[in-house]
Amino acid sequence: MNDIREDFEPVHARPTKRAQAIQQIRRAISEGRLQDAYESARKLVARNKRDAEAHFLIGLIAEQTGQTALARSHATTSLQLREHADTLFLLSRIDRQTGNTDDALDTCDRALSHNPRSVPLLIHRAATLEEAGRFVDARAVVDPLIQRFEDEHRGVPAPLRFELAKLLVHDRNYEAAIEVIDDLVADSSTPTQLRRLTHYLQAKAFDRAGRYDDAFAAASAANKIDQLAFDPTLYEAQVSVLIEQWTAARLDRFPIADCDSELPVFIAGMPRSGTSLIDQIIDAHPRASGVGELSALEHFAQQLSAAYNADLEPPKCFGRYDRSRWSQVARKYVSTIRKQSPATSVRIVNKALGNNKLVGLLACLFPKTRVIHAMRDPRDVAISCYMGGFNNQVHPWTTRLDWVAAAWEQSLRMMDHWKDVLDIPILDVQYERLVTDPDRETRRLIEFLGLDWDPACLEFHRSTRTVRTLSYDQVNRPLYTTSVGRHTKYASHMGNIEFPDRPDAH
Repeated sequence: MNDIREDFEPVHARPTKRAQAIQQIRRAISEGRLQDAYESARKLVARNKRDAEAHFLIGLIAEQTGQTALARSHATTSLQLREHADTLFLLSRIDRQTGNTDDALDTCDRALSHNPRSVPLLIHRAATLEEAGRFVDARAVVDPLIQRFEDEHRGVPAPLRFELAKLLVHDRNYEAAIEVIDDLVADSSTPTQLRRLTHYLQAKAFDRAGRYDDAFAAASAANKIDQLAFDPTLYEAQVSVLIEQWTAARLDRFPIADCDSELPVFIAGMPRSGTSLIDQIIDAHPRASGVGELSALEHFAQQLSAAYNADLEPPKCFGRYDRSRWSQVARKYVSTIRKQSPATSVRIVNKALGNNKLVGLLACLFPKTRVIHAMRDPRDVAISCYMGGFNNQVHPWTTRLDWVAAAWEQSLRMMDHWKDVLDIPILDVQYERLVTDPDRETRRLIEFLGLDWDPACLEFHRSTRTVRTLSYDQVNRPLYTTSVGRHTKYASHMGNIEFPDRPDAH
């Protein structure tokens, strides 16, 4: 866990039942039994709504399960009841995750006022600054902290060395970065997950230094860590089932939410296909904003899937999830994104990676929504995914080039299906066209959203917003074309992988 792990209440020789319950909840969290921990913490809150530690623990569990809004709600409630460094750290991480850099730093500073020498907090502060492109400020945190460890004749922690390596890459001091990274990789005490991220950082450093074979070898080492099996044939079959369930005839009988808001906009498509760039361009418009990769609707889709009865026709096949429930979910989502966005926003973009599977559901929840389909040369997508460092527990297909090719084909197949059976507008945006003819393509994008043109959309890189994706250090720069045809640098590693023909955007 990332919390500082200070007890909220003093520990007595004979702990109370509540204290025992808290200890059991913390143990369940540390062991990954998050549902058990959540149920126990929820019971404590039901008994005493002013239990600050129980609210904090629910927030911690929600953070680890990707339920950002729930995590923020309970963390805020906990702080209102009692200010504590752990809760401040949690809220700072949530703000960092959602790109609210200034809030994340302010809350981090409040936590540091309780524990000014906390190494996890200082590393978190440095990482937040680095992700926001404030490299000098980040270095001002990292360097003194490293010096402190050296003065005390203690080994510099692996996460701190990792932050230093990232900053060295940004400084284009690739050889120094690679030296730090090599030491991290060779250190047997480096945690497995951090070792994996370090290999990806190594790949980035080699790639930018023009050492492409070394970069590919580093990415391969990363992808082999905790690699999960992926069966392209099974995945194709799963997509076939989805398409069969969401036919035009069946959709006519699906629940349609009573939500008439035009606020929600969704970006769908493969990762590394320009989704973050499109999001940042739209967010630069004074009447639009982005909420990043908000996963709330994916959780609802999982609930629907668990309740789905293939033996029943729609709408009965969804069990208790009738039209009123769909409407409730839609209204709650609109409320959530409105709270997370400037009051002037009339279009709010969600670019969650699973949106390509959910377009049918999104159309039912938000009949007035718009969907943007991000597209890019699949060979460049494959290399970028392979080198990128995705969560391979969620996206196992990113760890092999041929698997990325298979996933790309199925993503295209799903999007073609949605275009055939849905009435909502879907706009194809080709990455290569966007970066080579930005004025035309950006205007087309803004027009599709029903917004007046604003030149700020071409100056998106001037935004102070922090993008919390693998592209965070790319979309804060002016448009560039050097990533077009990136796969040619790795041609010797592409083998005989077949990529489906790349259609032009409409």
